[in-house]
Amino acid sequence: MLRRLAVVGFLVGLLSSFAGPAWADAPPAGQLRVGSLVLRYCGDKGWCGSISRPLDPARPTGRRIKVGFKWFDAVGDKSGPPLVAVEGGPGYPSIGSRIEYRGIYGVPLLRTRDLLLVDNRGTGRSARIDCSSVQGFTGRTSGPAFARRVGQCAEEIDGRYGRGAHSFFATAYAADDLAAVLHALGLEQVDLYGDSYGTFFVQDYMARHPLTLHSVILDSAYPRRDLDPWYTSSGAAARTALETVSPGSVLRLGVLLDRVRATPIAGTARDADTSLLQGVRVDPRVLADMVQDAGSDPVTLRELDASVRAALAGDDVPLLRLAGQSTTWNHSPTSAGYFSRGAYLAVSCLDYPVVPDLAKPPDAFAPFTGAEWRTMSGFSQPYDICTDWPPSVRPPPVPTVKLSVPILILGGDLDSLTPVGDAATFGPTLGDNVQIVVLKNTVHVTSEGDTYLVEGMRCARQVIRSFLRGALQSDCAATIPALHTPDYPLTLAAAAPATLVSGPDPGEPARRAATVAAQAFADATMRFIYTEGARYGAGLRGGRFVASGSKLALQRVRFVSDAEVSGTGTFTAATGGVDATLTVAGVQVHVTWTQATPTATATIGTSVLALPAP
Repeated sequence: MLRRLAVVGFLVGLLSSFAGPAWADAPPAGQLRVGSLVLRYCGDKGWCGSISRPLDPARPTGRRIKVGFKWFDAVGDKSGPPLVAVEGGPGYPSIGSRIEYRGIYGVPLLRTRDLLLVDNRGTGRSARIDCSSVQGFTGRTSGPAFARRVGQCAEEIDGRYGRGAHSFFATAYAADDLAAVLHALGLEQVDLYGDSYGTFFVQDYMARHPLTLHSVILDSAYPRRDLDPWYTSSGAAARTALETVSPGSVLRLGVLLDRVRATPIAGTARDADTSLLQGVRVDPRVLADMVQDAGSDPVTLRELDASVRAALAGDDVPLLRLAGQSTTWNHSPTSAGYFSRGAYLAVSCLDYPVVPDLAKPPDAFAPFTGAEWRTMSGFSQPYDICTDWPPSVRPPPVPTVKLSVPILILGGDLDSLTPVGDAATFGPTLGDNVQIVVLKNTVHVTSEGDTYLVEGMRCARQVIRSFLRGALQSDCAATIPALHTPDYPLTLAAAAPATLVSGPDPGEPARRAATVAAQAFADATMRFIYTEGARYGAGLRGGRFVASGSKLALQRVRFVSDAEVSGTGTFTAATGGVDATLTVAGVQVHVTWTQATPTATATIGTSVLALPAP
């Protein structure tokens, strides 16, 4: 299950709570011996190494590949087994998420625990796959034409690593690679964490190498065994998420689908960084992508229903913008070093169950038809992308093993990529000591800090750290605040007026101006996230904002069509907090709120107003 395709360094930098132990003046010189290996210092307080592994385990004297890893040595007195974290995708290198993982574990644990990150074969520093046929491709990533590109990728893998090599990047071989690294480092038992596809990998590893495990954490998990090729639980989870955030949204989405089936919505929009997006099109396939993307992208989740409501009222601007920006954020190609599409395909086409030829999709994805749902990107659900993958040596079957070590499964209730509801079925099959934690109002792998949902991140990390300390604390999981949602009035007069709390009533037009001011600044913070902290961002209907650190200056932003919003404020990512002073239609408004507060406060002169936090 793909975590997502956007670069997240900006958010990680803003949200990560890790501040690693600093070297006194300069990085350590020389080498570090761990087990039978000598590692070299490679920056970022870590030590790098690799081992040689046979590409095909059945031919130990045949072609070999390097499996690279990074080791973070505990700086204090060591107590407890090493920590090992495995990334998702498949296709993301684990080393690439070192900042996120160090943020998850936090300083106290990392003072006494070593941390090991091993790039799975096909990713990062381990025989990285870089297929020219798919890596930079910007067209539709599902359907027969893309399946042909996937077949070409398999040919490229064979051309790079030898005839038949496309068969040997499956999960089983990567799991054995990790076991070989642990053996070379002299590690007897570890606390193993995996997120998204990393949970699929970890379940495979658990079955093959159970004696090397002290505990297991599965973050945003789906089952390794008996995986449904249609992923029908994703449809139900998506509906639940949409209704949780915006009650009635599934019905409204169905009405919009009826419209775009007949006549798709098309036009231009501004990307978050102000660049022009031409040829934006909203049809059932794009909407299916957006609904599934919302499982990991809370910006899409918070704005989808408001955009649908606006479109049903005749205003297509918000929906065209969201469709364009969501596509840029979630589906733009990246480098193979960041995310290897080829590795994703190799694992998907070897390990995931295949949808039977000409099989009719189940009626489980309403308001979409099964056929419409199936058209979504193959990097979200690989329904039809492996039809041209060449015949392959099948990976060895997964042994049946039930562990006695502690196992934690956690996930967000808004995650439709890996629905946490499935854990109640497959979790008990994994071991005798399984604990499941449902994180309310959070999406896919919120723990890593890749989204703006800081309260969910904080709680997820608290749950993980307490589990590793041997005393699970999960009370926070039920109290994570709900997502704030916007509204898109076309005019100032159509905006809902803020409610007077104290002081003289400044008048209904001024109270509407307070709502528009708050919504416009909230909208800028979401664009700021989508631009990864770029200096300039676009207003919904015109104007722009200028960013400098945490400060945003709105310059004649048109959130509604007939009034401009200007002024300055701060966006504090650590709390989702806003503190801004803005002018709308001659009215100066001061607005404040945080992610934890459902209500925003606005002041106009001596009048205090309240409105839903946008």
